[in-house]
Amino acid sequence: MNTISSQNPFFETYSTLHGTVPFDKIKTGDYVPAIREGIRRQNAEIEAIIRNPEVPTFANTVLAYEKSGEMLHRVSTVFGNLLSAETDDDLQELAKEIMPMMSEHENNISLNEELFARIKAVYEQQDKETLSPEQHKLLEDIYNGFVRNGANLLGEDKEKYRALCKELSLLTLQFSENNLKETNRYQMFLTDKASIAGLPEIIVEAAAETARSEDKEGWAFTLHAPSYVPFMTYADNRELRHKLYIAYNTKCTHDNEFNNIEIVKKLVNTRMKIAQLLGYKDYAVYSLKKRMAENSDAVYKLLNQLLEAYTPTAQKEYLEVQELAREEQGDDFIVMPWDWSYYS
Repeated sequence: MNTISSQNPFFETYSTLHGTVPFDKIKTGDYVPAIREGIRRQNAEIEAIIRNPEVPTFANTVLAYEKSGEMLHRVSTVFGNLLSAETDDDLQELAKEIMPMMSEHENNISLNEELFARIKAVYEQQDKETLSPEQHKLLEDIYNGFVRNGANLLGEDKEKYRALCKELSLLTLQFSENNLKETNRYQMFLTDKASIAGLPEIIVEAAAETARSEDKEGWAFTLHAPSYVPFMTYADNRELRHKLYIAYNTKCTHDNEFNNIEIVKKLVNTRMKIAQLLGYKDYAVYSLKKRMAENSDAVYKLLNQLLEAYTPTAQKEYLEVQELAREEQGDDFIVMPWDWSYYS
């Protein structure tokens, strides 16, 4: 084992209690080498499946494929979760390198004609094998997964699919990056003690610590949930609740480098192109095909049923909150979205 792999916790099975992720040993520089090695290992595993001279069976093809990519899965799971839950500028930069790499690798697998031919052979002959219900389900899911990811596309359409998937990956990453940066950038600084009336002491202390980290006096509130949610729930100052609410609900819509409006349009159009390339009317049909609802009509039917069932209860709850608010604010007071958490 070389020096890099011996010091990289992803290269071997975790030696921690219960095999938990050794976060304390993982460094930012560990991800890319581990991703590359994970891709190399899975490619070798896929190649072994393809080159197997035996007739395709559930065991030597479907199960072998299901077990492939163990290392890559370990690395990408950790990276993906940290990118969503505790990201920073370094991870965001890494994502720009890792996400296209992963997208290309996934496409290389799903568009691999030899691999799909073996899986399809098992799928078409499944009645000749004695499979358990669980094995039938796995086979069904894997086969349909390949089809949904372009395995049946031919010639130029496969290259179009690759390009669209790469574009979708980069747009999704850019959207998330803008949202993160806009969220991190916003801070509401307060210096008047009356402005923090109603807030629990622990929230006040946290806000003071945030302000001190910026070398400022007073209290700083952000759009992150541990700061935003308590402020909207407990702060007596309605004007400041309104200010924070608007900041939170207009993220990435301002005239700056973090605006996501055009990115959303591109995301929608790219998804539409992928769905239509795969033979679906639109992305809703493609997305719902493997879900319980099955189609958009069923979704709207359910939503309308819920609307009909819950509207009386919702109206009753609103009137109760409105009544409570008017006891404090007067008969002309109208509860707005930034008042709801506070009065409810």
